[in-house]
Amino acid sequence: MDARTMKTVLLAEDSEDDIFVMKLACERAGIHHLLQVVTDGAMAIDYLSGNGTFTDRAVHPLPTVLFLDLKMPKCDGFEVLKWVRAQPHFLDLPVVMLTNSPLMEDINRAYQLGATSYLQKNSDHAEFGQAVRIILKYWLELNMAPSLPE
Repeated sequence: MDARTMKTVLLAEDSEDDIFVMKLACERAGIHHLLQVVTDGAMAIDYLSGNGTFTDRAVHPLPTVLFLDLKMPKCDGFEVLKWVRAQPHFLDLPVVMLTNSPLMEDINRAYQLGATSYLQKNSDHAEFGQAVRIILKYWLELNMAPSLPE
């Protein structure tokens, strides 16, 4: 499978520790995919819109699933999610919110803005890794998704 046919996961996360844990979980999932990482909300929007350094879709393909940290610099996850859902071609993009926040107001707001799932980061890396593997298995292999624009 080459990069053009490989499904892409976009991780928008500013914590180096959480990026490391996510990369490890993605590697252990055993599902062929390309993991792209951006470290703030503005970069996430630039990546998704193909602006700046993200114009080449062969290098920065549109994602099949977006893991979106809630607390990021420049634009927080809520702002990015709101932008994503305002784009007609991203209405079906699965967005998994990643956060340490157990606050019901954050959970409710994420779903009101169109989150597909809300995954709380926890200190148990094995449990988190298993959740990521399940999400990747479903969205990258099992789910039958509509085609996205090129």
